[in-house]
Amino acid sequence: MKKRCIISLITAVCIAVLWQCPIMASGDKYANFAELAENEVEGEDYRIEYTDMGTDLLVLSPHGGGIEGGVSELVRAFGEEYSTYLFEGIKPSNNWDLHITSSHFDEPTALEKISDHSYVLAIHGYSDTEKHTIVGGTDTEGGQAIVDALSEQGFSAELVDQSHRLSGTDPDNLNNLCKTGKSIQLEISTSQREAFFSRFGLVTRAKSYNKVFSKYVDAIKEVLNERYK
Repeated sequence: MKKRCIISLITAVCIAVLWQCPIMASGDKYANFAELAENEVEGEDYRIEYTDMGTDLLVLSPHGGGIEGGVSELVRAFGEEYSTYLFEGIKPSNNWDLHITSSHFDEPTALEKISDHSYVLAIHGYSDTEKHTIVGGTDTEGGQAIVDALSEQGFSAELVDQSHRLSGTDPDNLNNLCKTGKSIQLEISTSQREAFFSRFGLVTRAKSYNKVFSKYVDAIKEVLNERYK
């Protein structure tokens, strides 16, 4: 009985520690931006980029550059029409060390600019060998419109509800800190992102995007222009 009580106590302590420690719970190296900034060098390891186009919609990713490959190029593709924000990993390797999950990402420029905008489109990548896009966020009507637009162009896409681990509906999620709390989140598989470029390297992607990339972006732009312009 005593042994069983000790095991139960240890289990309870472990659960409590995991609950209070976001870095362990999320698998990220850094629990928040302050911790990241203490250990990484801006301009050498990471880069922050913001462009203000005076729009209600902000297109962003906290996982650009080498963190989730192909995401930066997608965000910048909207830059001539919408405000954009990027946090990019620019290290020669190990950029995943710079990944902070969206509900813990608190880089000051991001928080400030998101709060200045009414809506957010967040672009992320996830690991999968199938070409697919998971669409989430709190703006389910907008999300469904993007699913429909992508599907019409031959892309595999689905709208997920808040029970899905990649739904992006957590109130603390970076996406949902805008004025209205209305967001659309795109989680794009590795295989789909690779299909956008003839060369998928960190340096080569920007100059090697192809017709598939343009077709994908144009489908999304059509929805955004109808809803947010």
